[in-house]
Amino acid sequence: AGEALISRTSASFLAVLSLVGFSLAPFTPHLSKPIRIPSRRLDFLRSPRHVHLRRSRWRAHADAPPLKETSYSLLGLSKATYPDGWEKPEGRVEYRDSLIDRFLIGIFMDKMASATGAKRGDNTYEDFIKLCFESIRQKNASEQVQQSLDVLQTFLPPNGDVAFKKMFPKGKGSYELNAEITKVGFAWMVGPMTVETTTENDEGVPMASTVKIHKCRWLQESACTGMCCNMCKLPTQKFFTETFGLPLTIRPNFEDKSCEFCFGLTPPPIKDDPTYLQPCHVRCPTAKLSEDDGLLPCHKLMTPE
Repeated sequence: AGEALISRTSASFLAVLSLVGFSLAPFTPHLSKPIRIPSRRLDFLRSPRHVHLRRSRWRAHADAPPLKETSYSLLGLSKATYPDGWEKPEGRVEYRDSLIDRFLIGIFMDKMASATGAKRGDNTYEDFIKLCFESIRQKNASEQVQQSLDVLQTFLPPNGDVAFKKMFPKGKGSYELNAEITKVGFAWMVGPMTVETTTENDEGVPMASTVKIHKCRWLQESACTGMCCNMCKLPTQKFFTETFGLPLTIRPNFEDKSCEFCFGLTPPPIKDDPTYLQPCHVRCPTAKLSEDDGLLPCHKLMTPE
């Protein structure tokens, strides 16, 4: 039984990594029994160091200054440097991508270039952002959302959604495990994250199912409200909630560029989501201003129905 659990957990890990552009192995759709993982089984993913970081290092930023440099992402090979004032709205975190992360960036860029017909640059984060802006220029909001959904779908093998639902039935264990996997598998795109225990879920009970992105790299580099919502937030929510049947709500903070991925929390309709009332960011190269130079609500966002 123990070996079976390890085998299924490994398959699940590989499956979710495929969503962020690194398909190490195919799904195993022959699995018929769902994995029901008690919360204590996830302790092997949480070293004492990570528990310490989750409880003290990041809480309210001012409680304890972060390390000047931290390792993150797959195998901990990428580096993030936190200069003084990084947590302020205009503060920045500096990154050094590992070869693995640059490979992941390249895979995602290939998919996007194929979808837009745009010329891709090098496997660098800077060129990745340029490619995203090319999509913004070519497509309207709904087309951007659909393009991102289509890109995510290309990473799924046949019946991958069916296999995922079997391996991750709705429940605390699935939400918590996906949060832990996201912390590692999605870091190449957004930067270091920690998993926090909150009641931000449909059941309203404490779960370690909220992923905190302390300074989203994508939002930091693009400074684009529309790109965040149309190419990350909405398509990723739809992908997990509708394709995989696993509720996910993403909550970006456009002031300090932090973000939360709340697994187990059903996203609200666009008309009830305050994210879609956000203005353009003042640094966004596509921002529009009013006659008095004030920022208008972002013109690239989906219109609430």
